[in-house]
Amino acid sequence: MKKGFTAVSKRVKIPVCLALDDWYIYLKKNQFMNSCPDLFWIMLTALASWGLVLVAMLTSRAQIRTAKRLSSVQVLIIYEQKFDSGDMLAARSKLATQLLNKAPHQEMQEDVLNFFESIGLLLRLKCLNKEMVWANFSYFAIRWEYVCKDYIKEERRLKDNDTTIFEEFEGLVKVMYDMEIKKRKKTREQITPSSEKIQEFLTDEKGLVSDNEKRS
Repeated sequence: MKKGFTAVSKRVKIPVCLALDDWYIYLKKNQFMNSCPDLFWIMLTALASWGLVLVAMLTSRAQIRTAKRLSSVQVLIIYEQKFDSGDMLAARSKLATQLLNKAPHQEMQEDVLNFFESIGLLLRLKCLNKEMVWANFSYFAIRWEYVCKDYIKEERRLKDNDTTIFEEFEGLVKVMYDMEIKKRKKTREQITPSSEKIQEFLTDEKGLVSDNEKRS
């Protein structure tokens, strides 16, 4: 028997390596339908079944991708609303005030850091779309991580040099810098905010809540 052929009868040999669209022509040319009609229809039915399975698989994959995108958008909307909520505005204002006033380490609140820690974790687990996170949180994530570097460093030292503390936040900022470099065609040094810009940022964040609202 020649290589590449398999025997289905004493009179007909079928190549196993033909493309699907060449099968019908080959079988008709070799009068296979007349010599083995039952086997021909069995093979044709099997090919049609596999075709339906393939279509179902492709459709399922497309539906899964669509569901993931919709889920990512829904999660992002939840975090957008949380970031602009009254409680988070107050937390951002309070942390900015503490940083400007150089408050003691033990008095610093971590709500803002925990927020970005959660975003970083969801991004790493691919529950959030990188482009959407960049568009909505890159500006704030980069600046909050910049002003909280010393706090994070000290917190890790106090917790037995635990480098996992706020590591998701750091991972998020790394991704955001990579996106900024790619989108804006600049170096990290050019993108990193200056001291003056950081002061302006903290002043703006502090002003999110008025003194009267803080007291109430």
